[in-house]
Amino acid sequence: MMSSPVTMTTSPSSRDPRFAPVSSEELAGLTFTVDVLTPLEKVNDVSQLDCKKFGLTVKFGNKQGVLLPDLEGVDSVADQIRICLKKGGIDESESYEMYRFEVKRYC
Repeated sequence: MMSSPVTMTTSPSSRDPRFAPVSSEELAGLTFTVDVLTPLEKVNDVSQLDCKKFGLTVKFGNKQGVLLPDLEGVDSVADQIRICLKKGGIDESESYEMYRFEVKRYC
């Protein structure tokens, strides 16, 4: 199931378990950027990942977690996978699939 553009833009600001939702009072002080993702590439081994260069998508059934590359506090591939699984509500023991992507950022 593919997420709509609206879901992909509002979900991080309102449903990311790592942060409190953005409040309406905060909106005026926010700066927005747009990240354009390259097509997903299936990853068969963690050696194909680099948390500074590639973003990560993990999928299991209808569950999915996405994490952009080069984020503060994400210092290893293991961190990236763990956070991505948590965002998607996927247990580490499940047979999830991994996909990497690169990002072009527009400010």
